Parts: sequence; C-alpha cells; structure tokens
Amino acid sequence: MSREVDYTDISGTTRQAPNIILSLSQQVPTAIRNGRFTRPPPNNPDTETILKSSPHTTYQYNGGTSTELYEERSVRYRHEEYITTLLFFQSFDPSANFVFKELNSAVHLQFREAHEGHKPHAGLDPSRASTGVVWTTERAYEHGFAEEPHLWANLGQGAPEVDDEIEGCFERPHTIDVSMTGREYGPTAGIKPLREAVAHLYNEHHRQGQESKYTWENVCIVPGGRAGLIRIAAVLGNAYLGFFIPDYTAYNEMLSLFRNFAPIPIPLDRGDHFQIHEEKIEDEIRRGTSVILTSNPRNPTGRMVSVPELAKIQDICRDRATLIMDEFYSGYNYTTECDGKVISAADNIDDVDEDDVLIIDGLTKRFRLPGWRVAWILGPKEFIKALGSCGSYLDGGTNVPFQEAAVPMLQPDKVKHEMKALQGHFRMKRDYVIGRLQAMGFQFDYKPDSTFYIWLNLEHLPKSINDGLNFFQACLREKVIVVPGIFFDLNPARRRDLFDSPCHHFVRLSYGPRMDTLKQGLDGFERILKKYNCLPKDYEQHATELPVCEGQGQHP
Repeated sequence: MSREVDYTDISGTTRQAPNIILSLSQQVPTAIRNGRFTRPPPNNPDTETILKSSPHTTYQYNGGTSTELYEERSVRYRHEEYITTLLFFQSFDPSANFVFKELNSAVHLQFREAHEGHKPHAGLDPSRASTGVVWTTERAYEHGFAEEPHLWANLGQGAPEVDDEIEGCFERPHTIDVSMTGREYGPTAGIKPLREAVAHLYNEHHRQGQESKYTWENVCIVPGGRAGLIRIAAVLGNAYLGFFIPDYTAYNEMLSLFRNFAPIPIPLDRGDHFQIHEEKIEDEIRRGTSVILTSNPRNPTGRMVSVPELAKIQDICRDRATLIMDEFYSGYNYTTECDGKVISAADNIDDVDEDDVLIIDGLTKRFRLPGWRVAWILGPKEFIKALGSCGSYLDGGTNVPFQEAAVPMLQPDKVKHEMKALQGHFRMKRDYVIGRLQAMGFQFDYKPDSTFYIWLNLEHLPKSINDGLNFFQACLREKVIVVPGIFFDLNPARRRDLFDSPCHHFVRLSYGPRMDTLKQGLDGFERILKKYNCLPKDYEQHATELPVCEGQGQHP
C-alpha cells in the first residue's frame, strides 16, 4: 500500500513525495527518528496489514490469533538532499514480535534520544550528549532527588566518601590559607612545589633502584581527570587510538571532541570478565593502532591488570605505541592484603623520558577530595611541555591555593599509611555489599579486586527488570541510583541496537558512599526483588545471618 506524504527539501519548501511504501509486510527504509537510526519492522510475509490513509490514526493489525493496536507516529527520514516524513508503529502490546525491542521500553527510547545530543540551536553542537552519571542524575531529579537528596541512596556517582571518620586516614583541611601567590594566575602546568612533590612520591613508591627518575619537568598539574584527558587528546598527532569496551563513560565524549585521531573501539570478552590481555594489545598495534587508552584499575568492572600482565603490555607498547594509563583508582588495591601498595605503570618504565607512557591520577579518588579538582599527569618532558602549553587555551590551569594545600599531603610515608587505611576500609565495604547481594540471589563470577565498583549481572532477574535501563528505572522508584551498564559500552547509540550490547544486562553500583548509604541502597534492591517475587526462598534465613551495619563506623 502506498500514499503521498509531505517532505521538506533543503530550501525549506514543503513538497509531496508520492508512492512511499508504508506496508508493514515490506521492508520500510531505515528510519531516523529525530535524527537517530532505528531498524525497520522485520519482514513478516504471514501477516496482513490494514492501513488507513487518514493521519494520526490508531490502526488495527490482525496477526494470527491476536488483534493488537498500533499508534501512528511521525518519523524523520533523512534521504539524500531532503527529509521525508514517514510512519512507523509502536506496539501497545510488548509481546508483539515484529516491533523492534527498543520501542517497547520507554527508558530505552529516553536513553537513545539523550544520546543523539541536544536539539539544534545556534552555536550549539547537537551531537553532545550526557555521560552516565549526568544522565542518571537528571532522571533522578525527575523523581525528586534534587528536592530531597538526603532521602536517596546514590550508588551511581563515582565518588568516595569524604568524611574524616575512616580509621587511620589523615584529616583533610577544613580551611585553606591563601598566599599572595595564590591570588595570582598560576602556571598552566602547575606550581613547581606540587610538581616536585608528585615526582618525589612516584620515585619513592615506584622507581626505587632504577636509574631513570621523574623530575618536576615530568609532571603536569591539571584541574581534574577529565581536563587532563582532554589535554592529552589535544596534543596527540594523527593516529589510531584504541580504547576498550567497557570503560569509563567520559571517554565517550572526549574521544568525539577532536579530529586529530581516529578512535578505535576494542571489545573485551565477557567470558573473560572483560579483562585486558597482552595478546589483544599486540593485535591492535599490528593493525596500526599507535595510541592505547585504558584505565587500571578498571572502571566499571572493578578488576585490576596484574603487575606481570601490565609489564608485558608495556613491553609490547615500548617504541611502538603511546600508552595512556588512567590510574585514578590505583589506591584501591585489594590484591596485596591491603598493605598500602599502589599498582602503577610507573613501576615498569625503563626511561621516564623515552617510554611513551602517560600516567594520570590525582587527589580525586584515592585522597577522597573530588571537589578540589587537582590531578596530575606524568610522562616524558616533551609531552609535559605540550600539555602545559595547551592548558593556556583549554582550561587556564589549576586552582593555586588548592595546589599549595596539596603539597604536604604527598609525603611518601604519609601516603603509604593513608593507602593502607583506605584499602582496609573499602575492602570491608566491598565484602558487606557482595554478601548482601549474594543473599538476594545475585551471582558473581569474580570478586572485584580494586576500585569501589561492582559490575552487577542482572540476567537472572525477571525479563522486565533484567536489563540495566529498566532496573535503573525500578531503582528510581525506591530512591536508589545506579548507572546502567549500557553507558560503559562507549557510543552504543550510534553503533548498534541497545539490546545487542554486551553491557545491556549490567549495572554499575558504587560502594564509595558511607556505609549507611550502602545499607539504604541495598534495602531498596531488596524491595524491588520482593515486588517481582524473585528473592531466593531461603532469603529470610540468610538475611538474619548477615551482619547488621548501622551508621558510618560500624564494620560488618
């Protein structure tokens, strides 16, 4: 069946395009709804479609033994030099087998719409979209989070608790003196005393017994991790840049900002728990990838690339590729009995000025000061000089008073003691959260050995909540925030159907917050599973065996 529909050509003139095929029993051209690609309804020769020509009508579809209703919707279809208005149909019955899966889920449609970016506006790039934490927070605002945040358990924000109540940790400054120097513009590469302190810390913890040492000229201070990554991206030459899936959500937008390199996604094997191995790095370099970007420890999986594996990766990259190591979670290491040891690529560098290894870390995670926005990059002097220069037009440099206040925090012995206390406390919280989740029936193929994240598999849950977006939606109704796993499948909305993503059935939850917040969030999980009648039969028995955890300082 065909009918005439209106379209608008590039001059803005409204015209008619005759004989646009609209039958659901034929392959409709790939539609673009509000600028996004979606699949056409599958070809189904066994069905008959009744189409009426009047616009904005509810149509009836007779398929086999059932009768279902479909609502007409307008779709923008970009074809060559003009935009044609087409029709598609959204099922009122989620069981209809020929309506594509995303259309059956309001939260999936909402996600896809957000990740096509903002509506076109003068001077605004319409392709910019929200990162995971921003998007989830915006959805939580719609449910009252902005008005009553104290009633919510935010397990989505990737931030550690910032209180001074962790036993063994040093007390953070409550006030900061502002020197006369602090009133002035600071160097875009950071003040020399802090650069010296960072270099000394890494030499003491990671360069003992090695001839090549870091100096202050190997360090650039940046206003937070994202700013540091953007500076790095700005100075890269023409190259293929390999990044892994899943990984840190902000890489998604950073990688799309610059045209001086081509980002190449490297999917990791779910059967291997999304681990990085040297064979995969070798394969990518042989294919022409000359820059590798990754986090270690890994966000969102909570896994660490082991010291021997990391050394092999660095050996493969040496003289062949630039390695960018995001080490913001390096302090959260539970693989060495919480002895304060920090795993870093700095251990395996032969020459700090010859090995093309850039390490980024800061006060944000392991010093639990995300609000200070003080971070650093270590690397060869020529890289650091370029990073300092581009700071003059990208961000203007880091807050000088906070840089001055950070210097005494980086004394090597003080940091070692701090990391030991940090690791013991966060391992305790990890074990508490995993224990409660296991009692609820969640299964773990491995125990996270780093970070403060749990990459939670939902596949065993009822179908209506066994994907990250719909589970997230259920959490909002219980005043709990998590991050759907789809956000860590970098740029999925432009690469594939959301339901085909290997991250689709996961959420990332953080055990960074205080213990009372963790308990509140897990109580919300429990209520969700009760509503869907999917708690284990012996849950009540196991629940009574779990330790009661009240307040911040209680250890389960």
